[in-house]
Parts: sequence; C-alpha cells; structure tokens
Amino acid sequence: MLAANAMRCRAMELEFTANDIAEAARFNRKLDRLPRLRMQTPVGRVVLNGLLRLAELYPLLRPRKLRAEMELRTIEALGHRVMVRIFRPAGPCRGVVLDFHGGGWTIGNARMADIPNSELVLRTGLAVVSVDYQLALAASLDTVIEDCVAAMAWTVDQISAEFGTNRFLVMGSSAGAHLAACALLRLRDRGLMGDHIAGVMLYFGLYDFAGTGMVRHAGADTLVLHGPTVRATLCKLTPNMNDMQRRDGSLSPLYADLSGLPPALFIVGTKDILIEDNEHMAELWDAANSNAELHLVPESPHAFVLFGTAIAQKVTAYVDWWLLERIAAVATAIVTKPGRYTEAA
Repeated sequence: MLAANAMRCRAMELEFTANDIAEAARFNRKLDRLPRLRMQTPVGRVVLNGLLRLAELYPLLRPRKLRAEMELRTIEALGHRVMVRIFRPAGPCRGVVLDFHGGGWTIGNARMADIPNSELVLRTGLAVVSVDYQLALAASLDTVIEDCVAAMAWTVDQISAEFGTNRFLVMGSSAGAHLAACALLRLRDRGLMGDHIAGVMLYFGLYDFAGTGMVRHAGADTLVLHGPTVRATLCKLTPNMNDMQRRDGSLSPLYADLSGLPPALFIVGTKDILIEDNEHMAELWDAANSNAELHLVPESPHAFVLFGTAIAQKVTAYVDWWLLERIAAVATAIVTKPGRYTEAA
C-alpha cells in the first residue's frame, strides 16, 4: 500500500480474510461465463445503453427506494450547462461529494448511481452532486471533460450557499475517475481550484489514453471489460490523434504535472486490466504531493464494488471512513501553497 507521509497512522485498515477472497474467486467464475463489455462499435453502445435503461427500471419495480432527498438541477459555469442530481442529508450537511459516473465515456448516466449515492448520504451525512455529463461521440471528449470542469467549478463556487459547508470531495469510477482527474487538473491550471477540495477518491480509473502496456496486451479472458477492444475504444474516441497526442497531460493525467493536488485514494482490483494505470498514477501523485494512497484489492475485476461481495462491502466501508477522515482534516488543514495541503500540528 502506498500512503502519504501525513496519513501513515490510520485508525482503520482495509483487510480481507481467506473467506472473503474465496467468495470473490467464486464470483469471478460466474463473471467468466458472461459476455464482456465492448464499446467500440455503435451497435455495442446502443445495446449496452439499452441494457442500462432496463436496469434503471429495476429499482422502480422493487420495494427499495431512494431514502435521501434528491433534486434534479441544471447548473451553469464557465459557459457550460450541465445536469446534476443532488442528494442531501436530512440533517446538517457534513460536506459534499462531487461524483462522476463510469461507462467508458460513451454509455450510462448519473441515474445509474442513484441508489449507491443515496445510501452514501445516509451512511455519512455527506451531500452528493452526481454529474450527468454529455457522452462522448455525441459530443467531443474535450467537451465531456469541460462539462466536468464546469460541474467542479460550480461546486467550488456555490458550496457554501448551497450546502452550508466549505468541505468538498471529488469521487469518480472507471471513466468517471479519468474525467475527475482531468477536470481537477484543468481547474487547477485555471487557478479555480481554491482550497475547498479535501480529497479525491478514484476507483479503477484509466489515466493513459494511448493505453498502458497492460491495456495494449490484454487478452479476451479479462473479466467485465473485453480486453482487446479497450485500446480500440480509446482510439475511436480520439480519431484524429496519434499516441503522442493522446498522451498529452490534458487528456492523459498520467503524463500531466500532478503537483498542487489534494490527498487521493486509488482503488483497483488485481483482476482489472487497469492495474498499471492506477499503480503509476498513485506513484506519481504521491511523488508530487506526498499524499496518495493505493489499494490493490485481491481477486477483484473492473467495477467490483458493484457486485456486493464481502470484499466490495469492506472497500465501501473503508471509502466511507476515508471520505469522513478527509472532511474532518479540512478543518485543521493549512494551505501552504495554492492547492497544497498539510495537516495541522
């Protein structure tokens, strides 16, 4: 585990038993019989989006409903109008999480995360702003990133008026983790990040848009994602670029200047083809800021936190703890440089 110097002494550890790992391995054998996600063709994207729309109806057909207040809103910042779904706690707001959903940049929507986001609000007392950014191919990838920059800038600007707090966290999963990192870097470069962002929680993100060696050589036996077509999807989304251009820091955070960023938590499974992305990103983030933490979760494929295993539940509990730990730390944080955080004595 890679951890920041100021965060070495932890009150909670992320540990898994032999039974946890055995259960995950059994679940993986079931996943191995299912089709992998392929997003590089229009037909594939239509089918996947159709399946996701059907999945969205499932919560409406079962007794379990959203238990946190939810508001649909169109926000505007930096010349962009963006749809968001805002979840608020019933009591005082302890802080805000700005969430970016996954979906390979081309499928899905913020509504997919309604139940997990509402449950996060209930468990933690944090509000959640879930960003419904435009999907790539319908819009350019740069426009998608700028939607995310706008949502982040709006949250920074409006957090006190909207939520009565100045404590703010960023969270992203898969493609959402990539978009969150890109938006954070652009916000910093424009001098708009301020000192409200307490931490960044990134699940199994991709940070090299040309594809790491692991992505380029992934076989068809990978779980959840179809390994051989991931690289094709990246190229499809950047049709007029060569690999050097795809590795520009504005698109590939792995090649950006990562200095001046808040504490980050990276989580990825050992059965995910994005391990290399996350290992390198956490190492570089920590080298630049001394505040990154990485967990490689055993027997876990891409998007494993959605699968309800004991491992997924323990990771979710740890992330809850980490978010609240970072929120608490903001009250005593000393800003030594714009966007640089250290702990108060």
